[in-house]
Amino acid sequence: MKKIFLYVLACSSFSSFAQQSNNAQLYEDLQSIQVLGTVLHVAAHPDDESTHMLTWFAQEQHWEANYFSCTRGDGGQNLIGDEQGVPLGLLRTQELLAARKIDGAHQYFSQALDFGFSKSTDEALSTWNHELILSNLVWVIRKLQPDIIFTRFPPDARAGHGHHSASAALAIEAYAAAADPKRFPEQLSRGVQTWQAKRLLWNTFRFPGSANNTINENQFKIQIGNFLPALGVSTGELAALSRSQHKCQGFGFAADRGLTTEYFETLAGEAPKQQLWDGVSTSWSRIPGSETVETQLKEIIRSYQWEKPYASVKAMIALKKAIEALPKSTYQEKKLVQVKNWILKAAALYVAGTTQQSTIATGDTLNFKTEIILRSPLTLENVQVKVLQKDTTFAGKINSSRKLIWNAKIPVNQAYTQPYWLQKARNLGNFVVEDPMKIGQADVDPAIKVQLSFQLEGENFTIEKAIQQMFVDPVKGEIYQPIAITPKSVFSLSSQVLLLPIGSKASKSTSVNITAMSTISPGSVQIKNELGEILAHISLEKGLKKGEKRSFGITFQESSLKETGKIHHQLSLAYTTERGNWIDSLELHSIEYAHIPTQRYFTGVGLNLIHSPIVSKGKRIGYIRGAGDKVPEALSQMGYQVDFLKESDLKFESLKKYDAILTGIRAYNTEDYLGNAHPELMKYIENGGNYVVQYNTASFLGPMKAQMSPYPFQVGRSRITRENAQPEFLLASHAVLNQPNKITSEDFQGWVQERSIYLGESSDPHVEFPLGFTDPGEKLEKGNIAVAKYGKGRFIYTGLVFFRELPAAVPGAYRLFANLISNPNSK
Repeated sequence: MKKIFLYVLACSSFSSFAQQSNNAQLYEDLQSIQVLGTVLHVAAHPDDESTHMLTWFAQEQHWEANYFSCTRGDGGQNLIGDEQGVPLGLLRTQELLAARKIDGAHQYFSQALDFGFSKSTDEALSTWNHELILSNLVWVIRKLQPDIIFTRFPPDARAGHGHHSASAALAIEAYAAAADPKRFPEQLSRGVQTWQAKRLLWNTFRFPGSANNTINENQFKIQIGNFLPALGVSTGELAALSRSQHKCQGFGFAADRGLTTEYFETLAGEAPKQQLWDGVSTSWSRIPGSETVETQLKEIIRSYQWEKPYASVKAMIALKKAIEALPKSTYQEKKLVQVKNWILKAAALYVAGTTQQSTIATGDTLNFKTEIILRSPLTLENVQVKVLQKDTTFAGKINSSRKLIWNAKIPVNQAYTQPYWLQKARNLGNFVVEDPMKIGQADVDPAIKVQLSFQLEGENFTIEKAIQQMFVDPVKGEIYQPIAITPKSVFSLSSQVLLLPIGSKASKSTSVNITAMSTISPGSVQIKNELGEILAHISLEKGLKKGEKRSFGITFQESSLKETGKIHHQLSLAYTTERGNWIDSLELHSIEYAHIPTQRYFTGVGLNLIHSPIVSKGKRIGYIRGAGDKVPEALSQMGYQVDFLKESDLKFESLKKYDAILTGIRAYNTEDYLGNAHPELMKYIENGGNYVVQYNTASFLGPMKAQMSPYPFQVGRSRITRENAQPEFLLASHAVLNQPNKITSEDFQGWVQERSIYLGESSDPHVEFPLGFTDPGEKLEKGNIAVAKYGKGRFIYTGLVFFRELPAAVPGAYRLFANLISNPNSK
């Protein structure tokens, strides 16, 4: 090990660690160390949690509060961007973690994939893999040992969603299974024990704007929402801040500043009579031999100095030793973590590893800085810092600040930074996680960590911090973001779907956009598909500099395609260079929003060719953006010029040049100006225009902003969740089913996730419903497409999920969509 001279850092930087280390919160944390109570809340999705109850438990009662969400919300819709599926799940995961930082609870997940709306418990559980997700929940229960478990939903239709009711059904099963050594016995060899919670409750509800009321005065009830003087807010205010982190779902929430009442039904165990925790000891007396610990802790709290938290560090270290001497148990481990964290915060110790790089390729060298800043009169001794294969020690004592600028090489075989649940191809209804110790873990593993070992007041401590990118924004100041380890190169396609209609004799190209994440020496690269066929050969005479981007085109001729339908190619780059040969096959994606850390993940690079009989009419479309979707890219593939319209463009004189006006998803939920534009849009239809509205929501969370149709019309809550539901052609001769493409049942094969959502409703005779579907055991739903002729033109509303099907390259979806947007008046 090499001793390196370190100098005093002139100014410290602001960090989340420093933000959380305020003296009032430290006092509240002492109260939490006193309390030995754990609660686990179980529901289905991000946003399902009873935020008020989590906040009340964590902040007022000082319990360890936990939320287990069966899914990461992958199957929902996005109000603030165009992420769908897995990237939406990553976004919602981070929003949940942001919420937990505010309300003080902890976050856990199962392996279940949110596959969209489900109408039954059985469908949800069978799709997820019932036993697998049950084992996930049992593992978390055995790991946390909660005294109380409570659900957000009942295990029946009152839950309003098959995922919701399934989460409650799982909780009921897991409550018993966690205590049964015959259930999932393999878990018992991984450091957990069987566990029987005291009771299982259902936190009943009456959601604002919903007629679904499940509370009654005979249920057990409590009042919550008290003001917390040390923090200067009520639990209701904290809960509202927490709830408002669900931004992609539009859950900005008003604060409850007074008391509110929560209601509970008992699902299993002994019903509470006085308190939710009746029969549960929440003091240190539940651990044998802890009398001294309890006495020490009470004295620390009594003598706590708000202006000098560090004055309690020596006593807290003595408390730590006393806890270590107790018999091993889950609570002993939990409290040791709490005490350790408290000591480091009270000592005002800042540890960070930062770099100017956002990504680093395997085999490259990472330049970074480590900082140790002690902002109290205490001292550190025997300090050792480790990063990857390098380490260093500091001579003597540290009683102020130290900084070290150094570097480390990333091993060539280092794993890329990928969320652990995405490292393997997922199954239909769940993610594949090979490491059982990861089950339940909420966040992505850091790419690289700095480990600091030291002595404080003679006691040994070890802490780890993720190395982060740090840069200064001229407006926002210091910004910290995760870094990612990458391959030597990544690549993407300018178009992932190429439309080559049968008989068109068309040629279509896509650009392969290569980004060098590391310096690539001279040589060549072949673009290959999964069969090893070479689609293009590229010379790299000068190689590629780090960060350099190059684009190369691949062209496909319709006349050369032998297959029909959807033709898939999985692409890779095969490098032959002066310094070695290798294959790169990944695209790097980034999710960037101001309210969450940047999320990066990798996928394979797939190209879909659609070789089907697809005919469209018209040339120019005006597109009114909504919440965000990828439909405009599909329109371009269909040969349309797409103009994005602003509020000022919605005048008849501007609109009349378009063959069709099309709204993005949820446009009437997000754009207030559409109400003012209604007369001009109706004039456009009346004079021969084709106005197509994609789905909008109808709920208290996403109210309709304006009238959209020339006749009485509303958007309902019905949907068709089975993507394989068979079509019924209710008006078989209707134009939207015949012109310019004859639609048959074959056009509904290969759809993904669902058929339609938020279907149209109207009793006006001008409104026609040509297409119906039926989910198992339910009535026919006909509002999938609604058409109303008005003057010389027509209005169309569709709840069909084209925003999912077109990016997924479903040929039949393109054919039907072409019929909707093809204006019969176009030449």
